Amino acid sequence: MEKQAHFNIEDSQRLFIPERIERLPMTGFQRKCAAIIVIAWLFDTIDLGSMTFLLSTLKAEFQLTTTQAGLLGSMSFAGMFFGAMISGMAADKFGRLKTLQISMLLWGVSGLLCAMATNVEMLFVFRFLLGIGLGAELPVATAMLPELLPKTHRGRYVAIMEGLLPVGLIIAGLITYFVLPLVGWRWIFVIEAIPAFWLLVIRRKLPESPRWLESKGYTQQAEETMVMMEREVEARYGKPLPDFVKSGFNEEQSNKAPITELWSSLYWKRTLMLWIIWPFLLFGYYGLTTWLGSLLVEAGFTITTSITYIILITLGGIPGFLASSYLIEKVGRKPVASIAMVMTAVSAYLYGHAGNLTTLIIWGFLLQFFIYAMWSAVYAYTPELYPTRMRATGCGLSSAIGRVGALLGPFIVGIVLVNYGVGTVFTMGASTFLISAVAILLLGPETKGKVLEEVNH
Repeated sequence: MEKQAHFNIEDSQRLFIPERIERLPMTGFQRKCAAIIVIAWLFDTIDLGSMTFLLSTLKAEFQLTTTQAGLLGSMSFAGMFFGAMISGMAADKFGRLKTLQISMLLWGVSGLLCAMATNVEMLFVFRFLLGIGLGAELPVATAMLPELLPKTHRGRYVAIMEGLLPVGLIIAGLITYFVLPLVGWRWIFVIEAIPAFWLLVIRRKLPESPRWLESKGYTQQAEETMVMMEREVEARYGKPLPDFVKSGFNEEQSNKAPITELWSSLYWKRTLMLWIIWPFLLFGYYGLTTWLGSLLVEAGFTITTSITYIILITLGGIPGFLASSYLIEKVGRKPVASIAMVMTAVSAYLYGHAGNLTTLIIWGFLLQFFIYAMWSAVYAYTPELYPTRMRATGCGLSSAIGRVGALLGPFIVGIVLVNYGVGTVFTMGASTFLISAVAILLLGPETKGKVLEEVNH
């Protein structure tokens, strides 16, 4: 690595971190870093998905009304609102690594507390705290992962990370299916809290983002981290690294507070778009998903049978996110996201109006296919729209605003379900996806094939 030693900080005020990351060939080192973040995300999704399968059981255990059950389903999202809002700003100020570890510790401890709840009031509080931890992880992971990868791979890996939502939901369903009849719901919360120990792997094996270090003026640490990455990659690559090309797309400094800069002339359309699509998408997604199990139980199926059908339906999400992870690098973020949103709306409407079990399963499968294709594109797209100095803040606030929709979704669906029936619930859900498609088409720039700094120049 002597060829990199000539990059003396005294020779230039720039470390050329983006260009040096872009020229790195993909090796096991970057895949390892991505896997560490992706696995942390998977654990998050398992815990988040558990309420889909436990809501009916908890409703019976604590003798809740339908409205109260909807409120319990919303408590995690209330916590996620605060977690996402705070952690995004914290990650931009104090670093991605520290914030990611703290978020995992918080949701792990809160999961154990949920298992020990003796009344529904305690469960409400602990589920809220768990939501803070879950919500805190989202903007950090989505900001950090693309900062470590070149433009040719970042969209695909972020899409795959988001695509693990159906995998996490399936795992949560399998845990519930096998554990619930044997030892009850409390042990499910215990099992889902254990993966919080993954923070020890994060602490030892994952580097801080050199882009973030440079943006905060930590030039020595940024250079050391970048050199370490270059050495790790070169060792796996087996030959000298290619030279990088000076692009001129260095990140500009700003004296504005990140929250204020979100609405500056360069970013206001992007912010407006994200603050429209995130709450509408999360309202539709969680409003429908949280109630899938209960809707099947209300249709006359047993809890065990409904879990089986949900797992079968959710399998559609796996080819959905795989297709999206491929297409966003070939076709682009905007067309994949918008088409998936429209098809999600169509599938949701037809699922809610299915006349028999066969059509229910078919349209449910397609609903999951398109909904996870949509989310994979949106998650890959969101962090690309802001520069490093405010990336996590932008992701966090978009997610936080979105949690308002996630919070209201299960609660409002519970009310609409009682008064207007299943068909109206899914018609309402379908409309949220159509509104989001219009917003992204009108307001969003395309980011495919561009260096992060180029998108925000």
